[in-house]
Amino acid sequence: MKKLYCFVLIMCSAGLLPLMAGESNGGDVLTIKGEIASYKIEMEITSAVLDSSTFTGRYKYLSQKNYLSLTGQNLGNVLYIEEFWNGKQTGAFYLDREGDTLTGWWVNETKALPVTLIITGGNYDLLKFKTLAEYSDEVSSEITGIYQVDYYFINDYFASEDNPVYETGYNGGSIVFTEAGKDSLNFSLEFICGPTYHFAIAEGVAVKQGDSYVYSEDPYDYGENCKIVFKFGEKSVSAVAEESAGCGFGARAYVDHELIKVGD
Repeated sequence: MKKLYCFVLIMCSAGLLPLMAGESNGGDVLTIKGEIASYKIEMEITSAVLDSSTFTGRYKYLSQKNYLSLTGQNLGNVLYIEEFWNGKQTGAFYLDREGDTLTGWWVNETKALPVTLIITGGNYDLLKFKTLAEYSDEVSSEITGIYQVDYYFINDYFASEDNPVYETGYNGGSIVFTEAGKDSLNFSLEFICGPTYHFAIAEGVAVKQGDSYVYSEDPYDYGENCKIVFKFGEKSVSAVAEESAGCGFGARAYVDHELIKVGD
């Protein structure tokens, strides 16, 4: 079984691990009910840790008396949860969250079963998540800083009926800008693209042209210029690379993103 594909190296390097807004340890539990295939279950999230955006809990099948223990990671729109019985991992949940609805898969070494769950009440702070927009509220409007875009998803690209390999995938990345002069910016960018995780990496100096900053050169001598255009908004930036091959990106990598400033 493949476990969490946690592409937080970019956020770690920037000191920006995803956090839940407010620590919730103890107090009311969060109750969740639903089905794994046709098997009805009830689940409780009992505690959460702010620094790691993790949580713990338990669940059981309604036809059984005993609970299995749970440990999970909250990625906002995606939850990854491992289950344990007598200290041994027996399966994992890969769940998309939309409001109070959780849908996805329960997976072990040999099979994957569809899951539909509903959050029915209790302490919602146990699954509260600090967004990039909330980070942005805490930083300045200066151009210099760290900009980021994130998208988590359940990746079934490598899965088949005989090989239930599911992963918590990550697309997105970050750009760091520092002012190099009146009309130029040093930048360093890194993005992960697609379910096959190809990388787009570049760094250099972008020069102001009109209302944008433009980086243009041919560092790999491919006969095509690497041209990347940055256009800034209020605590935001759009980044578009016109020639991915000229920039030396991975086969399926690209830069065409809207990012939010999250750090100074």
